[in-house]
Parts: sequence; C-alpha cells; structure tokens
Amino acid sequence: MNESEYPFLHSDSPADVLSPFLKKTDKAPNIVIVLVEGLGRAFCNEGAYLGNFTPFLDSLSQHSLYWENFLSGGGRTFAVLPSVLGSLPFGKNGFNEMKETMPPQLSLVSLLKRNGYSTTFFYSGDASFDNMDFFMQKQKVDKIADKKTFPAGYTALPANNGFSWGYGDKELYRYFLETRAKENTDKPFLNVLLTVSTHSPFLINDPAEYEKLFDSRLTKLPLTAGQKKEAGNYKQQYVTVLYADDALRNFFSQYSQRPEFANTIFLITGDHRMPEIPMSSKLDRYHVPLILYSPLLQRTARFQSLSSHFDITPSLLAYLQKNYSIQIPSLASWMGAGLDTARNFRNIHAQVLMQTKADIIDFVKGAYHLNADNLFKITPTMQEEPVTDEDTKNALHGGFERFLQKNEQMIKGKKLVPDSLMAKYYP
Repeated sequence: MNESEYPFLHSDSPADVLSPFLKKTDKAPNIVIVLVEGLGRAFCNEGAYLGNFTPFLDSLSQHSLYWENFLSGGGRTFAVLPSVLGSLPFGKNGFNEMKETMPPQLSLVSLLKRNGYSTTFFYSGDASFDNMDFFMQKQKVDKIADKKTFPAGYTALPANNGFSWGYGDKELYRYFLETRAKENTDKPFLNVLLTVSTHSPFLINDPAEYEKLFDSRLTKLPLTAGQKKEAGNYKQQYVTVLYADDALRNFFSQYSQRPEFANTIFLITGDHRMPEIPMSSKLDRYHVPLILYSPLLQRTARFQSLSSHFDITPSLLAYLQKNYSIQIPSLASWMGAGLDTARNFRNIHAQVLMQTKADIIDFVKGAYHLNADNLFKITPTMQEEPVTDEDTKNALHGGFERFLQKNEQMIKGKKLVPDSLMAKYYP
C-alpha cells in the first residue's frame, strides 16, 4: 500500500467473529441498526453505575450478543453515521462537515447496496442536521425519511421556544414499520434508524406515564439515598430514557409479527452518552452499549472486551462475505479492526475519539486513555484512574500523532481508496 497516496488504506481481513453465534440461512439476512440518541451505559442495563433505567434493553441484552464496554466514535451525533457505517476518520470538524471535499469512500451502505440490498435511513429530526443527508446520499442510500417526510397523523415532540426536534421514538418506529409493510420483502435490506427523544430539551408527549414510572423505578433501584436524590435532579432526562426504552419494547413486539423478522439482525447502540447528566470520567462521554439481537442467534454472550462503533462495519461485512458470498474489496480504509468477542476485559484496539467538532484530544489504546496530555488507566468497569507513566504516555502520543498526520493528509486531498476500487464496488 502506498501510504503517501492512501494514508488509511490497508489489507481488509478482519476475523469473522459472528458466525459462531448465528444460524446460516438460505437468504442473506436483513440488518436493522437502531442508533439511540444519548444512550449511555452509565444508566443502561445491569451494572449501570447511575442505575438501570432501561428495563427492556436489559432484558433484550440477556437474549443477545452484548458488548457492555463499548465506545462511540464521537461525543456528539455528528460522528455516529461515519463511524458506525463507514469506520471513517474525522477530517477537521467531523467527516460530514467536509461535504463536497469528502474523499470518495465505501461504507456498509454502499457495499450492501452494490450487493443487492435495499437501503434506507430514518431519522426523527431534520436529516440536514450535521449534514447527515449529504453523507447518506454519498452512500447512495435508496431512501432518506426524516421529519420533513412524516405524513399527517403523526404527532411531533413538544416545541421549546418554538422549535421541535422532530418526532418521538414511538412515532419514528411506527412510521418505519408502516413504510416497511409496503416494501418488497424478497430483497434483503439494510435499515438505519436514528432517534431524537432523548435529546435536550428532553420533552416528550404525555410525560405523566413515564414520570410515574421513574418514581416507581427509583424506589426499587439499589442506589444510596444520596444517589437517588442526585437522580431526582435529572428526572426529566431519565423520563425520556424510560420512554425510549418502552418505545423499543413496542418496536420489537410489533416487528416480531412481520415475516422478515425471522431473518433479521438488529444492532442497538447509543450515538454517544448523554452529556447533560454529569459524567464520572472523560471516557464516560463515549461509553455506550452495543446489543446484537436476532432470531438467528444460536446462543447468547456477554462481552467485557472493549470495541467501538468503528468495529461494527468490518465485522458485519466479514460475516456476510464468509456466509453469503457478498463481494467486498480486499483493501479498505476502516478505522476499526472488527468486534472483539473475548469474554473478559481487554482492549486489542487503538482508537481515536472526537468529543466535539472542534476537539480531537482522546486516544484509547490497550488499557490506557490519553486525554490531551493526561494519561488514565481504564478499569474493567470502564472507570479511569490517573497514572504517571511517561513511556506509556509517549507511546500513546506517538500513535495519536500518526493518526493526526494521516487525517491531515486526507483533509489536504489524499484519497481513502483507489479509483479502481470505487469503480468496482461503489453502486
């Protein structure tokens, strides 16, 4: 590989780690990726240090492949689509901000479309936010549905100072399922959904039901009196989390009645951790769950090993290539190397994370997290302890700098993949 021309290009040979868990069928499976706004591990599922406010997801994770120590690519929504679908670097202010100067790229969306999948993106808000529509159009997505396309009969979220983000999660899932019912089920599909109810200002329709649920749940959670009092300070945020969890319960209940459900793989993760509830560490901003649920699962598993949004696309493609002979290139520019299915805590990855569009200061490698010039050791519960270790710090600084140099080359016009690969694999 010519790194001076293609700074991120490398041989693409991630292990197929998903096959041992999934039944093989005659037809390529459908994939549904649900990206839940602000869904942080801090308040999600068993062992959440702020308390488990997602009873349905917790139950679902016990029937799934569940990565409890998982990282988002960014600290805000701007990073989620390029990270999850394209395993892409950040550019200067986030990949989507590059717009017309984006280097041509391949992604889960474009590669699956090239292999005969239909592809859609459903967003509760305005898809022009963070240039998500621009990015998805670049991936040649078949359909973008956002708040501008919701038909009559759907109720928008309450407005704050005259502005509403869009539609609640239940309305998004209803719109999606009603649209799916009209589409051809013979063709495999990739559907990506992004929610918005758990976004500031945390206003939902008919909140009284979930306020009661919050009060009831808080009495049952194994938290100290001080922790319960602190949780009460963020009741509005937790109310929306409980609503989002209930919306997912309804979504799976309804989807399970559809014929294509039996051959569908679902992935659920947060786009980042909600920052409005105080965080315990710098890494907490990125700590989200990943749940892979499917009727095709032969067994369940819970992984403490650390992976990230960047690892999702390489692993899905490796699985589909091995089992369903989809055509993908042997070279790729993925930032991730594939999901780790080790049961115990470890980190075999090196990953740069971008907190805001103005800030790339986080690098995670092995058991360490470099935040600006501060070094932390990551514990098996994803807490952080400051450490003084100049050799380790210098090694992480070196890896971080190598990424920044490659990223700068891309900003200045270097390509991600050769034109020959685009010609063969881009739809």
